Amino acid sequence: MAGLVGPSKGQLISCAEGGRWGECLEILTGLDLQRYRRGYIDDYCKAHGDDGNNDGGVHESIITPLEKVASLTHEMTILELGDRGEFELAYACLRMCSEMLDKTLPVNGDDVDDIDDLKQDNYQNNTNNTEANLGMISSRSADIERRITALSSLRSSGGDTSLLLPTNYYGPSNQTQQKRRHFISKLLSRHVPDAPMGRLTSLLQQSVKWQCHTGAFPTVQRLFQDQVENDDDNDDGGKKKKKKRKTPEQKFDLVLGNVDLVGSTDSKKHKRKSASTKEGRIVERIPSRAKQTIRLGKKSYIESAIFLPDGRGLVTGSSDGFIEVWGERRSGDNESSNSLLQNDIDFEKLQTSDLLYQKNDELMMQDSSILAMDVSHDGTMLASASSYGDVCVWKISDGRLLRKLERTHGGSGSNDQGCAVTCIQFSPDGSKVLTGGHDSTCREHGLLSSRMIKEFRGHKSYVSCCSYVILPNSSIVTRSESGGERNFLAVVTASADGSVMIWNCRSAEPLREIIPPISTSNNRSIHDTESIVSSRSIHTVIQMHTPPNTMIVVPRSDRAFLMSLSGSILQTYVRDDVQGTELLAATVSPSNQWLYVSANDGKCIVFDLNSGKVEKILTSFTQECVGKSDPSCEISGMLHHPHCSFIGGYSNDKSQKRGMLSIWK
Repeated sequence: MAGLVGPSKGQLISCAEGGRWGECLEILTGLDLQRYRRGYIDDYCKAHGDDGNNDGGVHESIITPLEKVASLTHEMTILELGDRGEFELAYACLRMCSEMLDKTLPVNGDDVDDIDDLKQDNYQNNTNNTEANLGMISSRSADIERRITALSSLRSSGGDTSLLLPTNYYGPSNQTQQKRRHFISKLLSRHVPDAPMGRLTSLLQQSVKWQCHTGAFPTVQRLFQDQVENDDDNDDGGKKKKKKRKTPEQKFDLVLGNVDLVGSTDSKKHKRKSASTKEGRIVERIPSRAKQTIRLGKKSYIESAIFLPDGRGLVTGSSDGFIEVWGERRSGDNESSNSLLQNDIDFEKLQTSDLLYQKNDELMMQDSSILAMDVSHDGTMLASASSYGDVCVWKISDGRLLRKLERTHGGSGSNDQGCAVTCIQFSPDGSKVLTGGHDSTCREHGLLSSRMIKEFRGHKSYVSCCSYVILPNSSIVTRSESGGERNFLAVVTASADGSVMIWNCRSAEPLREIIPPISTSNNRSIHDTESIVSSRSIHTVIQMHTPPNTMIVVPRSDRAFLMSLSGSILQTYVRDDVQGTELLAATVSPSNQWLYVSANDGKCIVFDLNSGKVEKILTSFTQECVGKSDPSCEISGMLHHPHCSFIGGYSNDKSQKRGMLSIWK
């Protein structure tokens, strides 16, 4: 093809920056240089008033910018091979590419201006520049050979010469290796054309991804195998009878491949498995015990944690400012590389096989405690917020800091630390971040401008959680409030003042204020503060996809609520085994079937979101997550795996000897 799609072009530029020239050349082979050349010559002829007739073969001497960039990539490959001491391979590559290099590049090494000057006289072949080289070097390939020979002589002279290079080895003005890599990556970014992705393919990918996330797509299909069994001989000497029975099923994922092993052949176990389905739908399993535990260093505890969207990693933010990605793949012949159950992931170990910077002990870090984190929808960026009010955006693959927003919630002086940021979320397109802080405001920041775009002010205490939500035109939002659009983006915030507010994301104006009541009455909708008897701090608000336009609201009280975005209470979740406990943290399963809530008595209560009944109680949840049975040590956060029935819990209690995060399966 004449261009590269966005991901391939990004990989090409990344490989050039990192010096992975073998991958660069492999990607460049996918380009149709002849097709690009024909288009370039047509544009050139139109710009110069040429009729397009190739009289005398003058068009053959035109060198396109893409051909020059490809030649520079080959040249850099040869030079770095020589720098690594692989001189024989460098000479072999030079012999293969000498004709291309002589045709497309000038004899001298000063090609910086020529490559950018697309208006140069292309009717003159670049190989005619021999007069500029004083007759000593006749071609570009000879110049490269001279540089490699000089390097070989320098390295063989003895002594510590492994880091020495001849003058102007990588380019004019004695460029360094990294500077030359950066220069070539900029040229690749500028001159390699972009090929748009097929619109239909993109829509299908997004549709399948969303349906898998909501559970509408039957990702897991149950397969049965017929097994023939022989009965014993009859007493009268008759023939054996053959019976067919279905063995326990295999689970097969229609998107990711085989995800589970063959089940047990025990018929009783099979009956129990069959009982876990309702109307042909697979019911999510509730975790029963702690399987893995992440442990931090001494006097360090976990302030925030989040699973990566693909489920193959878990990110923790600690009180000492470190951000670590956990989840190293286990090596085993019996493990499936595409297992949705993630049994091949060891979350107790740092992820070092895919993240080399962690292998080299180069961790992402901020100056203070990491109170909140979020991962972009494509899983490439991580946003972290600190107790000093700073927000950092990282590239997960290489740990590089992309943006840093200082004192996002207050603070103007150089010595002012700013207000702590307690929650953060990426916008759906990944171009903005939404933050809430101790200054009782929620703010939206643009990542391109690194500035605040909007401020949502109206809470009376610190903002505990914030999120984006798409609202339809209905009784919730008027047509004028939505700007005439069928669906529009809104912001939902919750605060320690006991209120949940819905804002117009475009105008930053409040649309609704919802204050959940403490009374058990679930048939009233409250929109004003005058009718409130009492309320508690709201620490968790979770947006639901089933039922649509609803949310789970969890205050620090003895009950949680399923509420519509208009403020109506649809379901109330109250414990039936004990009264008067307080709910500390909560999370929801991916299919919106189970609600997991941690209480201050050390237990985790599992509610059925549809019926509101208690399905199961994990009695030793806090003890396993904290490492001790002290009732004063409370759970501060919970999280759920995006695909599997894994939940995690952690505490930021300072009395811990070391921070822990326990994963239940």
